Amino acid sequence: MPNTPNTAKKRIDFDNVPTGVSLSEDNVQRLSDRATETATAFHRKLDKLQATFAEARDRYSRDAEAMVADASPEDRAAARAFAKKNAANKIAELRRSLIANSEGERAELLRALKTYSDEAEAVAAVCVTPAMMLGRVALGEPKRTQYQQQLEGAGPVELETAARQAVMSGDVVLAASIATVIDRRTRERRPFPVADLAERVMGEVHDRVNAKLEGVRLAYKTAVAADREFVRGKADPLMNLSLALSRQAAAEAEGEE
Repeated sequence: MPNTPNTAKKRIDFDNVPTGVSLSEDNVQRLSDRATETATAFHRKLDKLQATFAEARDRYSRDAEAMVADASPEDRAAARAFAKKNAANKIAELRRSLIANSEGERAELLRALKTYSDEAEAVAAVCVTPAMMLGRVALGEPKRTQYQQQLEGAGPVELETAARQAVMSGDVVLAASIATVIDRRTRERRPFPVADLAERVMGEVHDRVNAKLEGVRLAYKTAVAADREFVRGKADPLMNLSLALSRQAAAEAEGEE
């Protein structure tokens, strides 16, 4: 049976692509600032709740110790058992109360962080590579259209010269036009890889934008993990390790800018 080429096209779920999202670097910075502000407020709230819980737990422990100390020697064992159980019940009730009373505020902050994270995820989907980012520069603007028309029939030397000019002059619109002209050609007619040009003119922006977007998503994941830890009363070692590695990778990425 003869082999038939795989012509299946990748399916994109456009229903889940949000609308009204700006792809500008200014919007990425706005997302980063808001996520940082909201995450700070969330962790400050958890810190206050944890401090309240720790203070009350210490107070219950002191009360239990005092109860045992006040008991007669023959009643001390029974007093110790009673005091321990009483303190445990109070601590459990306090935790339930703190969780229930703070649920609304915690949920509101987490919803806000998820909104920022979802938007960051959407923006990141069109910032995967420098070439992808370069491809949308000045899209639909007359200057880019004019450049493309002028370069449509250009040969390898002319395209290389134009590319060098774009890099030296910082003309990103010209670089985007060159990338489009080259990308439309068959592989054997391309004078150089578009990815090389895109990396040169958009590489730093790409790294900077993606570091901020990853920071927004990490802020949400970290807050969710912290909330679960607060509710359960214990940490998830694997999740904490994963988040620590993600934070380290993000910090290293920012340090390379």
